[in-house]
Parts: sequence; structure tokens; C-alpha cells
Amino acid sequence: MSENKDQNRDKSKAEDAEAVASSTEELSEQLEANPEQDLADIDNILGEEDPQFLKQLSDIKIPPGVSLSVLDGELAEKPYKASVFQQIKKIFNIKKNPKVVISFWLVVVVITGAVLFVWNANKNLFEENLFLNSYATWNHSVQDYNPLSETEAFYDNPRFSKNLMTLSKMFINVKSSENSGTTPMLALEVNVEGISADAIIEIKDREAEFKDLLLRFVEDQTYDELTTTEGKKNLCDQFRIIINSHLTQGQVRRVLLKSFIIKP
Repeated sequence: MSENKDQNRDKSKAEDAEAVASSTEELSEQLEANPEQDLADIDNILGEEDPQFLKQLSDIKIPPGVSLSVLDGELAEKPYKASVFQQIKKIFNIKKNPKVVISFWLVVVVITGAVLFVWNANKNLFEENLFLNSYATWNHSVQDYNPLSETEAFYDNPRFSKNLMTLSKMFINVKSSENSGTTPMLALEVNVEGISADAIIEIKDREAEFKDLLLRFVEDQTYDELTTTEGKKNLCDQFRIIINSHLTQGQVRRVLLKSFIIKP
């Protein structure tokens, strides 16, 4: 008897499940047949077909700690994605929307033609080089020259007056060396060439000060150093460095020996 009761219960459950499945299939077929049907009628359909299933749904309670924001977001995105996909399908579905498809492709063709027309009209502007590497491209002719032989010197140009002055003669005792006596003496006179007139004017105003600076340097040199050619060149270079380091206006280009007399 118990086995018969169990079998009857299983049969009744199977029949209920088949009824629910058939009702859901009918509901889905109805929705597919008419996609614009109001979803509010679903409750009425479920109440008529399967009130027990509707009661089970109403008895479901969501715990307070459960968040459905992710599910809500997914449900909200699906209609949007579906609507975008449907709009894209309309562009290519000429059977259902011939006017939309034809108008869309006409606009595409017109825009493409306008772009090609503008491109061909301004093709020469794009090919033209808009930047100059040299002004020679705008000149009538380009001439080459040798900078060593076909140019004029700026500082040594004979057409311009030089900024020259001569410091008065200086006498100084230098250090003795192997080839000199105990008190070798030097008498020299130098010419100073300035880059600008300001340097020459300042040297004239401060001539005594500059002469003292040069004499202090010469008295530390030996007789043998000053008698050599390299020693004289080094002396002129050091004079130029000393004068430039104390000038406030302009610079000295070079210092030349006007007279140089040294006695052992």
C-alpha cells in the first residue's frame, strides 16, 4: 500500500511539473509572438494557470544583507544593448526598413564623395613643403665660397680703425737664473688691442693700476724664461688674462710687445 501511495505522489508531482513547464512554454510563446505585450499581464496569467507557483514566488524573502545592485545593473544594460543592436540591424535590413537603409547609405555616399573632392582639390597643398630648410630655395642663385680665402677678417679688417693703445715703458728687475747675473733687468713697452673702445678708455683711466698688476707678474719670471720665444708668447697671453680679469667694460683681444729689452 505504501509503495502505491509513493507512486501516486510521484505521478502527481510529475504531472504538476509538466503542467508548470507547459504553462511557461505557452507564456514564452505568447511573449515571442507579441514582444510588445505588456509585462504586467504575467501576474494574471500565472494566477490563472498556476496559483501555487505564484504563491511560492510571493513567499520568497530576500535577506537584508544581500545586494542586488549587480543584478539590477545587468538587467538595466540588457535592454540598452538590445536596442543598440536592433538599431544597427535596421541599417542593414532593407526588407523591413527600406527608407532608413536607403537614406543612411545615401548620406554615407555623399559624405565620402565630399571628402574625396576636398582631398583632390587640396592635394597640391598637402604635397607642398610648408617648412623652409634654407632661404636659398627662394633665391635666384646659390653661390659657394671658400671661407678661408674669400672672406674679410672682422677684427683685422684694414678698413676699420683698431682700438689700440700703448702702455708707457716699464722697468722691472726679474729673477736671476743660470745664464744671468745677480740683478737682471727688463725694460718693455706693450700695445693693447681692445675689442671695443670702452675697454681702451678704461685702461687709459686706470693705466697706473694695470701697469702695477703687470709688473707684479713679471718680477716672478726668470731671465731664462723671458729670453725664449715661448716665454715671450706666454708673457703676452698672461698680460691679456690679467687685464681682462680686472676690466669692468669690454675685453682685450690681444697684447703685443712694442719693445723688449732685457739685460742679464
